[in-house]
Amino acid sequence: MYTLKLDASWRPIEVIDAYRGFNIAYSGRASVIEHHDEGPTPKHQFPSVIVLKSYISKRKFHLSCTRKNVFWRDGYICQYCGVKFRNSELSLDHVKPKSRGGKKIWSNIVTACHRCNNKKSDKTPDEANMQPINKPACPSVSLLDFYREITVPLKWAPFLY
Repeated sequence: MYTLKLDASWRPIEVIDAYRGFNIAYSGRASVIEHHDEGPTPKHQFPSVIVLKSYISKRKFHLSCTRKNVFWRDGYICQYCGVKFRNSELSLDHVKPKSRGGKKIWSNIVTACHRCNNKKSDKTPDEANMQPINKPACPSVSLLDFYREITVPLKWAPFLY
């Protein structure tokens, strides 16, 4: 169970564990806007949405350049042949090969199927005559993208959209 944390200007800043949300609200650092239907005791409910009593500077959300995040950015589509694959049928390809100093950074990593990755091997896109469909770049993410694996409660909708 999770709690949506808003700053004093009612901007969403973070999704936290409901126990932590309960502690923040119970200690007086935040006010509860919405509750879940259950809580730690019969008398108390876990907060679904809290608003802090202080302002927080707006933070940008940054995703790490991991296999899971690169596949998500590229939509599970091989960036060389354009076909959508299952997670197990994909790999990461360094656009500038590791053997030539290519790093594992957003601007140098793309999703590739095993066939295309083997075909490209340790060549540059020009040498292999295989250009990525989309130029690799760091994705711009929102709070919902950052927490895309949790189910967003309907009670959060007025504060997110």
